[in-house]
Amino acid sequence: MTVIPDLKILYEIDDSLWLEETIELLKAKRFDALDLDNLIEELEDLGNEKKFRVASFLQQIIRHALLLQFWTREREYNQSHWESELVNFQDQLNTYLTASLRKYLEQEFDNIYQKA
Repeated sequence: MTVIPDLKILYEIDDSLWLEETIELLKAKRFDALDLDNLIEELEDLGNEKKFRVASFLQQIIRHALLLQFWTREREYNQSHWESELVNFQDQLNTYLTASLRKYLEQEFDNIYQKA
């Protein structure tokens, strides 16, 4: 454990060390010593990061599918690249996709499509 007794201060100084300390406290079941405010914030950020990641992959899939369908002047030159990108983004999306993230993508599909 670190010599900084207040995890809130440690979070401001070194969030990576704060994370290590928080993990150790959780493993030791020392819940009373946790910095709950920052822990909640970090967990929310983690959830948002996962949503952003899968939305980004879906956006890229849609973008490349649209390129293949509608950009006929460039298709001959770029088709194999766009197709390989589609497969790559689909593989990446499948790596991270969970039931709750799938539901999120379904709810946000129209927004993601518009961005693509």
